[in-house]
Amino acid sequence: MKIPTPHSEWRESLGVIDVHTHLAIDRLPDAIRLMEQNGLEMLIDISARFGEDFTAFLQAASAYPGRFAAFTGLDFRDFGEPGWAKRECDHLERAVEQGAVGFKIHKSLGLERRDSAGRLIPVDDERLAPLFEKAAELNCVVAMHIADPKAFFIPLNEKNERWDELKHNPHWWFGDRTQHPYDWWRLIRQLEKVVRRHPRTTIMGVHFGCAAEEIGYVADVMRDHPNYIVDIAARVPELGRHEPAFVREIFTEFQDRILFGTDLGIRRNIMLGSPQPFEPQDADVAKFYQAHWLYFETSLEQIAHPTPIQGNWKIDAVDLPRQVLAKLYADNARRLLLKK
Repeated sequence: MKIPTPHSEWRESLGVIDVHTHLAIDRLPDAIRLMEQNGLEMLIDISARFGEDFTAFLQAASAYPGRFAAFTGLDFRDFGEPGWAKRECDHLERAVEQGAVGFKIHKSLGLERRDSAGRLIPVDDERLAPLFEKAAELNCVVAMHIADPKAFFIPLNEKNERWDELKHNPHWWFGDRTQHPYDWWRLIRQLEKVVRRHPRTTIMGVHFGCAAEEIGYVADVMRDHPNYIVDIAARVPELGRHEPAFVREIFTEFQDRILFGTDLGIRRNIMLGSPQPFEPQDADVAKFYQAHWLYFETSLEQIAHPTPIQGNWKIDAVDLPRQVLAKLYADNARRLLLKK
């Protein structure tokens, strides 16, 4: 059941853009149906496809003009070998010509991804620098998913506040320093170093800068680096634990640099921000988006967040003004990603 907010009718006429989704090619018709049901104008796939897979997605999406866009990705095979950077820069140029809004770097960087010599690749590896500079040249965004919630880096047991999520996704636990030598803060600081190193490149820290538990820190990085933008995908549960007035101040200060995203997945199974132990139906997707609208558009206290598997707690809404909502929901995506 839809719960009206002061902005419901206005939002439905606005055309919301979800900049952080994961879409299967054969489920684009289902995506269109869900978009129509939930007042979404466009979904942007951030799955980091490259090569033939990326081309196939764009070809399928062309059947629905104006409804889908996509980030491309990097092929890390042979990373560290001569010619790797040029190969990937050439790939990026071709992908942007095809319509890519940018390229995505997955969280495996700094955690699992290794070079051709078998060494772990840190987030701030200078061998990646040519790709960031190429992105600046092409005027496209680099989306970076670094680390994950802090709880994914601490002991894995029932005392862990994300136990339900990790129990169903055990490969997301990075608390063993013998396997994953970089702790949470070190990974986040490596990301900050990359942002500082490439001031001409627009870098998007997905999941609210990959540090939704430390929104004051994220705000400081954004103040220091005008090239840094963030999305809010799958982090309303964390954002909603902070003092609403503080969150509202940050969203107001950076209203031109925060983008709406959810981490909705429409693949073999539907994913509501995180894989869950049941198969969501259309009504569950509506409830998922409804929780976002209530958080951003009302001042309700102790309401359910979008993805219960991401933590067993309630959140307090932030009641953003319409000017900020317009930029969050659509304007920033059009300007920064779609170049409109």
